[in-house]
Amino acid sequence: MTSNLDSARLETISSDIGGSGWVGQAVFAIIWHRKRLMLGLVAVALVLGLLAVVALPKRYTAEAHIRGDFLALDTAVKDDKSMGIGSITLDLGRVMETQSGLLQSRQVALRVVQQVGLERLKPVVSKPQWLPSALDGSAAKGTEELDEAAASRLLSGLSLRSDPSAYLLTVMYTTRDPELSVVIANTFAGELLRNARLQQLSRQRAYAEAVLSQQRAKFGDKHPRVAEARMKLAATDTLLKAQLSEAPEAILQAAGENVTQATSYPSSPRPVFVIGLLLLIGLVIGIGASLWLERDRWWPAFSRY
Repeated sequence: MTSNLDSARLETISSDIGGSGWVGQAVFAIIWHRKRLMLGLVAVALVLGLLAVVALPKRYTAEAHIRGDFLALDTAVKDDKSMGIGSITLDLGRVMETQSGLLQSRQVALRVVQQVGLERLKPVVSKPQWLPSALDGSAAKGTEELDEAAASRLLSGLSLRSDPSAYLLTVMYTTRDPELSVVIANTFAGELLRNARLQQLSRQRAYAEAVLSQQRAKFGDKHPRVAEARMKLAATDTLLKAQLSEAPEAILQAAGENVTQATSYPSSPRPVFVIGLLLLIGLVIGIGASLWLERDRWWPAFSRY
């Protein structure tokens, strides 16, 4: 009985379409006539939304912040009266851009793999075909080849945000483990600072080596100035070796307030958003399906105008 009334109402409204302009009422009548279909599609969308919330893996993003001016200062050769080097003016924006590119290089990723370890990174970089068997010692692949492959996969979860106006570089890493996200983000930040420091020490060493060559050519090997220059070169070599062996945690701590170490936060889509989106999709599909199934009733009336 109700179906017959709905059909009669549809016929009446479809005959009035265009003449009275009740397009919205016609659409509502069509949807009401197909309400069971609408409710079914919305219910299916709700179930899919709930399943998606349960099935979607939780992900966590960790962010570490580095001051760009500190990074630029550490990249440059610092002023040293004994070396006769004047102050250096840097384009901090360009330095941050350069360091951002370096941070996303396989060279830095490889150092992160070596610092954190393949076993700890297995949830992020492992492939069933090679990494588990390699870690068990039964694979023929060498350690270097495994590290290279892991470094390539590690970069997929890395993202950067550079703010030149605030001279702030943000290192972000996303995994399913909040603690692992923090470890990886902090290690990337530490390796970036290590690289900046190594650049500075390498330039200092090149200068010290050049001074030693000049003093030796001028005074000979046994002159006190030559001995002093040799000591400075040896001291720089010692600093280089110490920097290479220093742990990323120690590098970050030494940076002090110039670096904000990483903390993690959930970055997966919110359940309310996922369910709401699927409900909206189900509603749109339901309206479209209802209009399509009732096209014989309303299309002829519309096509006359």
